[in-house]
Amino acid sequence: MPSNLLSALHGEGLRPASVDGVAGRLEAVDSLLRQVPDLARIVSRNVRSIHPLAAEPGYDVSHSQPRWRARIFVSFPERQDQIGELRLAESVVHEAMHLHLTNEESRIAFVARSSDTLYSPWMGTLRSVQGVLHGLFVFYCIGTFLLRVTENRLLADDACRYIRGRLADIRQEIFEVDFAALEGALTPHGVAQMRLWTRATPLHQGSPEI
Repeated sequence: MPSNLLSALHGEGLRPASVDGVAGRLEAVDSLLRQVPDLARIVSRNVRSIHPLAAEPGYDVSHSQPRWRARIFVSFPERQDQIGELRLAESVVHEAMHLHLTNEESRIAFVARSSDTLYSPWMGTLRSVQGVLHGLFVFYCIGTFLLRVTENRLLADDACRYIRGRLADIRQEIFEVDFAALEGALTPHGVAQMRLWTRATPLHQGSPEI
């Protein structure tokens, strides 16, 4: 990892890690992403480098910044079963979608009132409209990924339970977003895109039978 990245990560309270078998584990992630081809294409376009981060056992850490448009930083779960693969894939999707939306925002504005703040269920605090919009987009994408994986891949019972739990958590967090206030702070394009995300992924419906 370049020295300038190391110093920046340390400034964020993050630590790089050494991980054995990175290539094989990322191949497993690629296999999962291929179950959702449109999402896989977006990840492929936006991510050129994946750097391992240190994390406590049982926890996942991921990071990206707009200044590093093709780099993401993710922890590799200690477990290497289907649940570990799903957790790693979620981290990759999470940061790739942040980069993707940042690139889209550089072409056309999504936010009209950038000084507005809203409650973010992901951070548990007030955040900028842009931050809440990013969180909403990222977790709609993760929800889409998890739903589609359940349709196209044989999963062990514990992996099914894991996905059900993650989808329940994501639904609850999205439910806590003040959509009316968020729409009021967006451009017409931002509103249209947000409504497209909500229609494309039926996270408002009950849990699927997995």
